[in-house]
Amino acid sequence: MPPPPPPAVALDTPPQAEPAMPLPPPGITAAPDLPPAETAPAPVPGGEITLMPDGALVPPGPARPRVIVPGQGGPGQGGPGAGFASAEGTKVNRLPQVGSAPQGSSVPPSGVPVTPFVADPVPPAAAPAPEATGPALTRFGAAFVEKPGKPYVTVLLVDVGTTAGGLDAQTIAALGNWVTVVLDPAAPGVTEAAESYRAAGLEVAMLAGPLPAGAVAQDLEVALAAWQRAVPQAVALVEPETPVLQGKAPLLAQAEKALAAEGMAYVTQPGGIGARATGDVPRAGIFRVLDTRRDKAAVITRTLDRAGFEAARDGATVVMLSAWPESVAGLTAWAAEEGAKYNLAPLSALIGAGKAK
Repeated sequence: MPPPPPPAVALDTPPQAEPAMPLPPPGITAAPDLPPAETAPAPVPGGEITLMPDGALVPPGPARPRVIVPGQGGPGQGGPGAGFASAEGTKVNRLPQVGSAPQGSSVPPSGVPVTPFVADPVPPAAAPAPEATGPALTRFGAAFVEKPGKPYVTVLLVDVGTTAGGLDAQTIAALGNWVTVVLDPAAPGVTEAAESYRAAGLEVAMLAGPLPAGAVAQDLEVALAAWQRAVPQAVALVEPETPVLQGKAPLLAQAEKALAAEGMAYVTQPGGIGARATGDVPRAGIFRVLDTRRDKAAVITRTLDRAGFEAARDGATVVMLSAWPESVAGLTAWAAEEGAKYNLAPLSALIGAGKAK
């Protein structure tokens, strides 16, 4: 066998190189030839160019796809601002937005006033709108729903003010419209307090203030006018613990005349000569002032039990106390335990039902 040729023999035949690509002269750049592309008509100067999602141009004409621009609608589609809402078969605003309510929710979006619902303890009714004419007891009385067959208990609650240590107006109003709030016409801010109670659905009465020594009918007339200006929409004039008019016939006669003209009631303290008013003035007598000694809550509750017994026997009773924290604590405890047995009624309702004594 002949020996294999030496390596140098295998290289005698060099490999054939591929044909070289001609190069352009320096300074001249030529692009390689590509397959012909599908041509599109040149856009008309000033006309609209429409691109499909793949970037291809769409020739102008009646068959081109509809273009929807966010925030702008076409003719007959709501004009500017209609946006995607103008697309047929398109649903918009399906995602929740900040400040908007969930789908199907009754909660309004943020920025819309919301009126919370707050139920009054007794009874669950809103304050009636004042009537244009009629007696004050009807125009400014609190709403009331009677529970047939049950005796009446009316609570006159004197707002003594926070400076003296009493509860604030907001806390008093939270008791509900079954109490009648009695206001001192001489107290600072009394007119604003009266308005806030009325706005909360409670009725208000004015406390008779002190008169000058030797006061005559004319003095009382001036005083009554001032009291009424200070406590507008009052349903009654209430004698304080130390009466101002009881037992003073000339002054009482002048008071009756003024109260009758307004359709207001007159509330007297227990005992004393001339405790009952006469004439056309509706009236009510207080059975007892419950907290003359700033008694504790437990004592107030027991005294209210006695008042409830009087109401069951006579059909109705009126009590008076001040808005000291301990007095109101005893009142609310008694109402929670025993209130269902009675018509816890504002003064106007008691008088309107003919239950006043």
